[in-house]
Amino acid sequence: MDEIRDDKLLKALGARFKQLREETGMSNREFADHAGIGHAQINRIDTGQVNVSISTLSAIVKQLGISLSEFFQGL
Repeated sequence: MDEIRDDKLLKALGARFKQLREETGMSNREFADHAGIGHAQINRIDTGQVNVSISTLSAIVKQLGISLSEFFQGL
């Protein structure tokens, strides 16, 4: 089965995540520790290398203190 993957969207999602994470003042490692997500996974998200699951996005927006709709604004 072919994987459904939109690299342009993943890069945009990663850039949005990086922007919001940097606004918190946390490094990738700090954010990962607080959100309960692996450090390597956070790095792959930050750089748009991975297709993120809904449960991971849920943990990310919870840590950021925003809603999923706010996260996707501007993508």
